[in-house]
Amino acid sequence: MSAPPADESQYIFNIVWTGDVFTHLRYFVQSIIAQSNVRFRYVTNMCTPDSAAEIEAHAAAHPDRIVEVYEASVDTMIAHGHCLDLVLDTRDDGPYFCFIDADIKADAPFMAEFIDLLGTNDAVTSGIEVWTDDNIVPPDHIGVGLGGRHFYHPDGFVYGSPHLGLYRRAAVDATRAKWGVGFGSAGNELTDEVKARLDEMGHLYMAYDTGKILNILFQECGFTFTHFDHPQLLHIGGMSHYLSPPEWDKRKGADGEPTWTTWAGMEPRTGVARFTAAMVRELAAGRGAAEIPPGLDPDMEARLVRVRAAVIDLMERYGS
Repeated sequence: MSAPPADESQYIFNIVWTGDVFTHLRYFVQSIIAQSNVRFRYVTNMCTPDSAAEIEAHAAAHPDRIVEVYEASVDTMIAHGHCLDLVLDTRDDGPYFCFIDADIKADAPFMAEFIDLLGTNDAVTSGIEVWTDDNIVPPDHIGVGLGGRHFYHPDGFVYGSPHLGLYRRAAVDATRAKWGVGFGSAGNELTDEVKARLDEMGHLYMAYDTGKILNILFQECGFTFTHFDHPQLLHIGGMSHYLSPPEWDKRKGADGEPTWTTWAGMEPRTGVARFTAAMVRELAAGRGAAEIPPGLDPDMEARLVRVRAAVIDLMERYGS
């Protein structure tokens, strides 16, 4: 296994932007820019005209850090994983393919640990959401749905995270070529051969979030895969749905509420995402930070206290 380059600028992170979320989530990306020397490709996915203009202006102001604004889709919002597959099909960034969600904050330099892990692994993911401490698939999900938050099978098998990833490009290409899958593979479109192999491995589900199928078969091909939750990164999770919810993701009768707010176990994610999105909006508009709502259970209160401090710090550093 070849040693990964120590030069952080050799790693290009793809960030998918939707709707008009750039207006508020750009502060999180500014923290990644400040705490690393990595470069970025901004992938636009049904962005509003105003947001697309903002993204182009931001890229032009940071030519040493933003290598390209890549238009994945104009009139139709496509799945996050399909955006990544489009980039893979049309761009070559060298030995590594990387991506990161737009709502991840960096508090200090973080790349050294990932580069070190790439010395002994073909891929590494990260990005545990602040609203949960448990990323193991629960028993009632086995065989049903493998969500983004499910990083591990109960037996320890690593499904990885769709939020931040660094992959050896050759290993991704080999997996895609052998099994005909990609980051956008969700389950329904799989061949009988792929379904049979996933079943034999004990990882057959009705539906899969971004990258899960690729990550499983990546390891079936013999490539090494690990997950590491970096202590200097804070991932909120779910913010885009509150800042710019697509029409198909609004719950009928509750404008702006994502469909996943109705799913079992999503109450913590809903509370954190809604509160954080509101805070960023208020602070970006020059108003004060919202206070923690009263009457919360101690666990949620502690999470919101952490988020509130993090967002205040974020906007103080990068909000101008």
